Amino acid sequence: MRMLLAALGAAFVIAAPAPARVGAAAVDGADRHDPATPSIVAAAARGTDHPHDSPVVDPESGAELLGQPAPPWTFTRWIGAPLTLEGLRGKVVLLRWWTEGCHFCAATLPELESLRRAHAGDLVVIGVFHPKPPREVSDRRITALAKRLGFSGRIAVDREWATLDRYWLAQRPERSWTSVSFLVDRKGLIRWVHGGGEYHRSDDPAHARCAAQYRELERTLADVLAEPPPAAATP
Repeated sequence: MRMLLAALGAAFVIAAPAPARVGAAAVDGADRHDPATPSIVAAAARGTDHPHDSPVVDPESGAELLGQPAPPWTFTRWIGAPLTLEGLRGKVVLLRWWTEGCHFCAATLPELESLRRAHAGDLVVIGVFHPKPPREVSDRRITALAKRLGFSGRIAVDREWATLDRYWLAQRPERSWTSVSFLVDRKGLIRWVHGGGEYHRSDDPAHARCAAQYRELERTLADVLAEPPPAAATP
């Protein structure tokens, strides 16, 4: 009997499923939160619109990144001519990671297209496609997906999430969202972070937080656009 129980115990251990991998790479469920979840937006010198949201304890807030130099990007490739942070110095840059099948991205990208058109002279909006799971996706398909979502801005491909890791995931492995956004000012400093999900205009009470986060972006963007470009370096 003792030998039988030991055998059964060993079989149970062998048959037990492996624990789910923690982190954004594990599941798309990280991009299926309800829009009423705690705020994950942070803006320089403003704190949060919601007193109960603490960027100190919330790894998704990205508050520690505000005012820091934006890391260089090493995207797999660009669809179109490549861009560099250094080459965009003096412009305001809005980066948004997006992927196929993400309804949060579908809700947000049209708003970013509107911002891009409204501030075409000073704002560069970059949609960073990161496939879930990481894999090769053709430029033709990515372009078709962007068109379907109403986005005509520049597209970079972060196939293996290398730049996403550098900007977001590697610093806090417990972070679960990947559809993140960063607003970079004319000097190359991060001024606004959205830790994933959707933000857009809406009169629907169910999306009040999404609308509040979008208004926060608008206010921060207006402040950043009003700032003068950095002085040219003296040779």
